[in-house]
Amino acid sequence: MKDTKTRKIVRHVILLILALTSIVLSWVIWTNPARYERAKQVSSEKVQSNQVNRDKGDVILPTQVIYTKGEQQELVNNSKSSLPKAAVKEISSWKLSNITRVSRGNKEHFLDYATLSHSLMLKYPSNITGKIFNSIYDQKLNTNAEISQIVVNVNKPNEFFLLNDATYDVYQAKASKQDLKQLRKLIKQSDSQYKVKETIMNHNLINDYQTAIKVPYYSFSVNKESSSVFTANLLTNTDADSIDTKKIKDGTEYVSNDTTKRLLIKNNGFVTFNNASKANDTEESLKRNLELSFYQMKQLGVQVDNMRYFNFHENNHEIEFRDFVEGFPIFNADGLDTIKVAHQAKQTTTSFSIYNLDVPVPTSKSDKELPSTQDMLDELKYSGINTDKIEDIDIGYERPSTTKANSTVELEPTWFIKYHGDWTSYRDLVS
Repeated sequence: MKDTKTRKIVRHVILLILALTSIVLSWVIWTNPARYERAKQVSSEKVQSNQVNRDKGDVILPTQVIYTKGEQQELVNNSKSSLPKAAVKEISSWKLSNITRVSRGNKEHFLDYATLSHSLMLKYPSNITGKIFNSIYDQKLNTNAEISQIVVNVNKPNEFFLLNDATYDVYQAKASKQDLKQLRKLIKQSDSQYKVKETIMNHNLINDYQTAIKVPYYSFSVNKESSSVFTANLLTNTDADSIDTKKIKDGTEYVSNDTTKRLLIKNNGFVTFNNASKANDTEESLKRNLELSFYQMKQLGVQVDNMRYFNFHENNHEIEFRDFVEGFPIFNADGLDTIKVAHQAKQTTTSFSIYNLDVPVPTSKSDKELPSTQDMLDELKYSGINTDKIEDIDIGYERPSTTKANSTVELEPTWFIKYHGDWTSYRDLVS
């Protein structure tokens, strides 16, 4: 009996202690809500960023597929699925070995391989390295060569070539465990084709459109990323880290508690992130720059489904990623749809925008007719442009500088010219 009374007393004392503890905690939260709300917010945003599962093969990806049959070449697309990604997946199941150089520095021989009959070509906007190729295609080729195009004979086994249009070098690898039927099936699944001729312009293998072509318009809704996503993923290591926030003339600046990381979000949505938390090796290779830049892009914590590796600016060790639609790059004068990561000796600088293309929406406009390559170049020459100084050309999409969340932007197809180091709409050059 006595034992039962003792247990009752102990039980009441425990319940009283729990009740008092609950009251004290509630009072602390009511009197200082900001601290708890902030910790909860940062934790939530980090969970959100973990949902962005990106692999190098999703971003460092060929952007265009060229099919050659006889003397006829076509740029082929599939609006329902990514042909480049499907081709990479198929090649990744093969076994490549014994790579050798079969041509060196010869433009004519290079074009022979680039126009190989019954071949499928995967084109990169800028060079990748052999080691990057190995990691993406799950291979073990012993090469340090840089690669700009991949050519596969889809009718004859064991004809697999890696090309570099900057040097006109061509490498051949022995290919086994091939299923060429799958590549031929991918080509048949294309639902849009543009007749082209692969030619060289200033050491760039370009698509020469022999006649005028019709290219569709596209429309997308615009998504605005919350600044808390970037502050959580870029500035803090733990939920307890503090961030110094201050308004400046053209935006808002966020600084980490150790002042090594600064995030500037301008009023127009353009963002610059400087990270001086560790020194960089300014002699880093293209491979290392690509890997570091891809990792930095992932750290942003935003969805970049259409983002692709676009260029490497060697002078400042900057990797440029850009949005693509159906194999065509998107350009904007204010840097929208572009992520740039530059590695200097004392800091890494990342620039991007909080306004990103989200989901495609229907457009009422019909296809736009663009002039042939030669007609476009003739028009530039007539306007006083020295066409011998043109570094590269490509059809792309021009995006207006709309910085309004939940709005819709229309992407207009047009020719773009790389002139004096910058990509510019040919309409702006001729006006």
